[in-house]
Amino acid sequence: MEIEQIGIVEARKRLGTLVSRAVHAHVPVKISRSADEHAVLISEDDYTDFRRLREQEEIAQFKEEIAKAERGETPALAFTDADDMYRHFGVTRDGDEL
Repeated sequence: MEIEQIGIVEARKRLGTLVSRAVHAHVPVKISRSADEHAVLISEDDYTDFRRLREQEEIAQFKEEIAKAERGETPALAFTDADDMYRHFGVTRDGDEL
């Protein structure tokens, strides 16, 4: 399914219609505010389904990582110091992204 794309000004004008389509026909719409700011309008049911599927995927990945660790397939990480560890995970000591 190709997603409809509209600008934010047009979305404001058609918001009621867009919400009805999202809720009743499950038709999403991509709303653009600028070249790099986008949001997708979907129904609450579709959002709930999306979150459930994403959670199931994360659980499956977590279980696979546990199975790998139990089989000894997970390499141990070694860090020279705390700052090295923070860099590895892409954050500062304060939790800010690098």
